Amino acid sequence: MIAKLNALVLAGAICAAPAFAAPSPAPAPAPAATPAPASTSSSTGAVNTGRIAWGNIGLYDIGISVDVPGFGSVSSSSSYFGINAGAAMNILPLAPDLPLAVWANVAISFASGGQFFPLTAGAAVRYDKLPVQLFGGLGFTIMPNTSSGSPTPVGLAIQLMGLYPLPMVNPNLSADLQIAYHILNDNFSLWTFTIGGAWAF
Repeated sequence: MIAKLNALVLAGAICAAPAFAAPSPAPAPAPAATPAPASTSSSTGAVNTGRIAWGNIGLYDIGISVDVPGFGSVSSSSSYFGINAGAAMNILPLAPDLPLAVWANVAISFASGGQFFPLTAGAAVRYDKLPVQLFGGLGFTIMPNTSSGSPTPVGLAIQLMGLYPLPMVNPNLSADLQIAYHILNDNFSLWTFTIGGAWAF
């Protein structure tokens, strides 16, 4: 009888003992933050891929010098509306922030009595680290025309361009201002002042 009582007391003690909970697993480590992708934009906000294309409208001032007997050389010029399109591509770095580019431009000037077609190609340097990107260089120009009996002058082009990025519209888009002077043979010269837009590729 005493053995049965002892057994009952032992069983009750075992049932009353608190159960030990299994240890909870350690929390999973937080995922590592994904690094932000490297930006492809220049400091001005426009994509700097080394390739741009443009389209402009503006003023084409065509000058010519004529030898007049008794008066010597007489110069005159006339200004006309014109349009142009062109492109440039970086080919090698001259300095960390100063690449050498090749460029080409085609234009048409709606002159009275016939149209002029200035075609230019050359080399330039481009600097993108200012609020306005700068582009300047030299080229070779040939200017065929539809004027009867008029020669086709050729010569040196001096090209300057400013590109103002418009990232609020599109990261690839810039406003474009160009000024160029063409020193041509056959007593011709050409000034151009054009504005428009440029696109980075």
